[in-house]
Amino acid sequence: MADADRTAILGGTFTPIHNGHRALLHKAFQTASHDGSGDGHVIVGLTSPELATETRSDPMHVEQLGAYDDRRSALASELDQLGEPYTATYEIVRLDDTQGPAATRADVDALVASPEAKAQRRAYELNQQRRESGLHPLEIHTPPFVVAEDGTRISSTRIRNGEIDVHGRLLDASE
Repeated sequence: MADADRTAILGGTFTPIHNGHRALLHKAFQTASHDGSGDGHVIVGLTSPELATETRSDPMHVEQLGAYDDRRSALASELDQLGEPYTATYEIVRLDDTQGPAATRADVDALVASPEAKAQRRAYELNQQRRESGLHPLEIHTPPFVVAEDGTRISSTRIRNGEIDVHGRLLDASE
């Protein structure tokens, strides 16, 4: 990539892909894409099953994620559609640890993080680690939560529990 390229990075399990994920992905493409020389690049870290097991409080959630290859395929299809209007390219990398390539790659400029407190704390810690390693800190870009029809944020857990669909529409529990 040319020196003028901006690289934005983010990560997650992305299962099922919902409008909250789409907001994060759009923010990554917006951050990486720009006018002028260079097209930009988005790196999407997809959580491995091993990392999901480490980071989930309930092991049942890991089983509900589905196979890594299926999640990767669904994410690639989503990125193909979402990325079309932007100049930035993308790649999907396997995340085997919570820091991923954002902690070590000098060519990354920005981190896109959820507004959740846990994600913001990880972003802060990641920048501390980068400073200690002699790397420049990343810009932190945070889109707002996307809320469902009931005003509560969209989450994969709510979707899996049958409360809402991937667009935040309330589902009738009696069906």
